[in-house]
Amino acid sequence: MVRSFVLFIIVAIVVLFTAVSNIAQSIDSNQSGKGPGVTSWEMYRQQQVEIQLEMQRQQLEIQRQRLEIQQQQLQMELEKQRIERQKKQME
Repeated sequence: MVRSFVLFIIVAIVVLFTAVSNIAQSIDSNQSGKGPGVTSWEMYRQQQVEIQLEMQRQQLEIQRQRLEIQQQQLQMELEKQRIERQKKQME
């Protein structure tokens, strides 16, 4: 259970770091060769929407991972209870 949680934290950090890095590279590549203030309002707004969508995607992925961990924990708990019932029946 502790391993699953630690693994989840590591995966979440890697996913977030990768996404932020990709977003930063995307913004840098869009602005390369241009002076400051050249980005139009539409381009800026599009970048902001893309960043928000990426963040939402990451949040959903983290939530999915949390649900998977919870499901595994519940399965482990059910198995533990089943084993305990079997032990009691054997006594």
